[in-house]
Amino acid sequence: MTNSTSIQQVREHGAAREHDVRVDMFSTRGFALAQRVAQAFAASDAVPAAFRSYNMKKVNGQEQWVENTAALGNCIVAIEVAQAVGMSVTAVMQNADPIEGKLRWSDRFVVAGINASRRFTPLRFDVKNLGPIEASYKEKTGWDSQAKKPVFTERSVKLDNLQSIAWALPYGFATPPGVYTLDQARAAGLPVIEGPPVSMRLAVEEGWYAKTGSKWQTELKHKMLMMRSGRYFGDIHAPDIVMGIGRTSDEVQDIVLDAVPDDRGAYTVPLDNLRQPSAPAETPSAEHAASPAVVATTSGDQQDDDLRALEQGHGTNTGGNWQPSAEEAAEMERRVAEEAAADQQRANAPRGRGQRSMNLE
Repeated sequence: MTNSTSIQQVREHGAAREHDVRVDMFSTRGFALAQRVAQAFAASDAVPAAFRSYNMKKVNGQEQWVENTAALGNCIVAIEVAQAVGMSVTAVMQNADPIEGKLRWSDRFVVAGINASRRFTPLRFDVKNLGPIEASYKEKTGWDSQAKKPVFTERSVKLDNLQSIAWALPYGFATPPGVYTLDQARAAGLPVIEGPPVSMRLAVEEGWYAKTGSKWQTELKHKMLMMRSGRYFGDIHAPDIVMGIGRTSDEVQDIVLDAVPDDRGAYTVPLDNLRQPSAPAETPSAEHAASPAVVATTSGDQQDDDLRALEQGHGTNTGGNWQPSAEEAAEMERRVAEEAAADQQRANAPRGRGQRSMNLE
């Protein structure tokens, strides 16, 4: 088997793999796949109501299935967001709610993202009772048909003004013994990172307290205060983490293994560590040579890239007499044989009902 024949066969196998379409909002087949995936999610009972095609609602005192015309569009938005933030579609649907035309993350998801980022120490919450207050809010009591606008009535409520502040320290900062509260951390001169305070007065004024079935009126108000203050902490100090566009310190270390933190909390890497010495193609060193196990698990796309690079090197050789070494030729033949065997096995494998339904051809 010659070198040119091997490359041609690999190209043919690569063309066959192009039938595996990925979700892409800007290609015809990719968007068609996105719609089919969205339809599967919309037909599920394991997703929130905003993403389901039909929901059980009471109509004239009777429970009926009501169609949700926005379900398919909401599912497609969730699929696009999942691709953007690097999460599963199910995780996005379970932790995001469509509110006023936006997908908003749940408070607990934001707190979990902040704690997992390793940019800060785990969030702590300083909850205090600031004393009894009388807070006012506006309640919708009717509809003015002439002015075509809702009618609001001024209400007031007396309650204890609980307040919660989410705070943390820079990640890796050692907390001195005996420091447990925000006041103690401030008195000790620690580099405290604080979020905005969230109080019961704010909950009343913003309308959270008066909503039907509001947990702000129950003993769960302590949890609601802490979760909401945690969200506000993320909005101020970690919006990139909350939105999924910032790399955490773990991701930086995964990309550059020799990165080390400096005194400013940033990660740096010496320039020399980024320079890898190149070994001749004919005599690869044992340190950089790939083991058979690693070669066997190399993806088909990487194999195509490797062979394409070899072909480019053949075209640009000024001598015009480039020939692969015996090891390279044997490796190319082995890869082609593995690809052909894998394709033959997939072609002979029995197709189930679910596999036939997802075949775009």
